Amino acid sequence: MASKTNQSWVRRELRRANAGKARKAALRNKGTTPAFAVHTPDADANAPIEQLSPSARAIKA
Repeated sequence: MASKTNQSWVRRELRRANAGKARKAALRNKGTTPAFAVHTPDADANAPIEQLSPSARAIKA
């Protein structure tokens, strides 16, 4: 028979493994990318040239 300490450890491990399982599955299925546009022309116009993608650098330069 397992000791009370060992039972407690196993229960804690199971609880940690199951914590947030529904949230994690929903994020895997739905994705975490926001629904709004992240890279807008206004953001590119105000960004320093070092932060721009190579195609946006060609347009800005």
